[in-house]
Amino acid sequence: MIDNLGTIARSGSKQFLDQVGSQMNDKIIGQFGVGFYSSFIVGDTVEVVSKSERSDKAYLWVSDGTGTFEISEATDYFQGRGTKIIIHLKPDQANFCNKSEILKTIQRYSNFINYPILVNGERQNLVAAIWSRNKNEVTGDEYNKFYEYITNSKLAYKYKLHYSTDAPLSIKALLYIPSAHMEKYGMQMEDFDISLYCKKILIKKNCRELLPHFLRFVKGVVDCEDLPLNISREAYQDSALIAKLRSVVAKRVIKEIESEASKDSANYLSWYQEFQNFIKEGVAMDDDHRAQLTKLLRFQTNKSEDFVSFDDYVAKLPQGITNIYYYLAPSRQQALSSPYMEPFQNSEIPVIITSNHMDEVVFKQINEYESRKFVNIESDQAEVEKVVQKTESESPKETTTVDAASVPNDEITPFCLWLKNELNPIIGQVQVSKRLKNSPAIIVSAISSGMRQVMHAMGQSTVILNFIFRMTQRTQLQKSILTTQLQLIQIK
Repeated sequence: MIDNLGTIARSGSKQFLDQVGSQMNDKIIGQFGVGFYSSFIVGDTVEVVSKSERSDKAYLWVSDGTGTFEISEATDYFQGRGTKIIIHLKPDQANFCNKSEILKTIQRYSNFINYPILVNGERQNLVAAIWSRNKNEVTGDEYNKFYEYITNSKLAYKYKLHYSTDAPLSIKALLYIPSAHMEKYGMQMEDFDISLYCKKILIKKNCRELLPHFLRFVKGVVDCEDLPLNISREAYQDSALIAKLRSVVAKRVIKEIESEASKDSANYLSWYQEFQNFIKEGVAMDDDHRAQLTKLLRFQTNKSEDFVSFDDYVAKLPQGITNIYYYLAPSRQQALSSPYMEPFQNSEIPVIITSNHMDEVVFKQINEYESRKFVNIESDQAEVEKVVQKTESESPKETTTVDAASVPNDEITPFCLWLKNELNPIIGQVQVSKRLKNSPAIIVSAISSGMRQVMHAMGQSTVILNFIFRMTQRTQLQKSILTTQLQLIQIK
């Protein structure tokens, strides 16, 4: 008592470990030597009664936490060996006399430890820490009940990830990927529902530092035994280790989703349609995981309504095509009937069709996939003309078109100048195009029609433009090009 209770920061646990070796390291807590003194935060006097198996007498240690203590022989407490701690609570801490408050504290911090915690003779820590068990020993019913416990929800989960590893960190984790989320209903953003443990002791609930923001839908627990904690248990001594832990867990979650997508593409697609905005947010905002996340994206093309990955798209490209073409439209039908799609109607080149305005930012951030650049078919017509000429020379088909070459050059130039003057200042240049088959004219610009419509609808063109620039400043798109095209907002 004099050595261990009378000396602050002296840890009997640590001394015991030094004597017996490290084989019991995962069984011992309280290695700081100051945990006991937290009792003086809520108590004005603390009594400790203890009887050793090597003595016939019990002793009473009493202190008010001011630096002094008294020890005397105890006669009226108990006969058997063991230790009892009695805290005389301060008047303003009387809530810790309430059973409900004690149970809430146990359930929050110590619900999964192996040692039984009894309140009035009843054990309270009854939930098993199934993440620390071999996954082959855990039943489906146990997984379901644990998911219901941590989420307080009866909704079924879509995927689960139960794994343990010793390198580069000692981690035991049980993570769930839900089948639905609340953000699509316009409600508040999903809150992080993942908890950080160290040897089954809760360190932080709703731990935002454990995963990137785009993975906020993941639920579960991560138990890292390598985590060096400070005395408060609420902060981290090693932020670099937390960053490493975050990277390891995030990559493992993405890898698991990719694995499930390979196993059952139809099942994955049903989940993807629900959670695609989370994946696209990660592609647009997270440099570290962009390459991994890009493989999870799925899109329709003008060739089929089936959703395909970029690998599937690239595999179907004709030889010699070095671009990935996409088009943003309100609906699939409008995309297929658009003048911009005319060069591809009789071509073997697939065009990605999307109605999600976020996809344009995603494509700009990816920039290229398998050495193929993303090209919006609304953009620079010279690129598309090359495609048209190449595909028409390889597989000519009957089409209805106006042959620009049949119009005398001395009429083309005056006409283009007249039309430019008539539409000034919203049009910068007019020229004859070889990409059209049936339509008389199209508009091309640095900003697509879909983005212009968003700007026009919101009435905040400058704000949206700045957003586009921030999201694309790491790509080839230049701010000078965007600012010169502001007038195009008025074009519908």
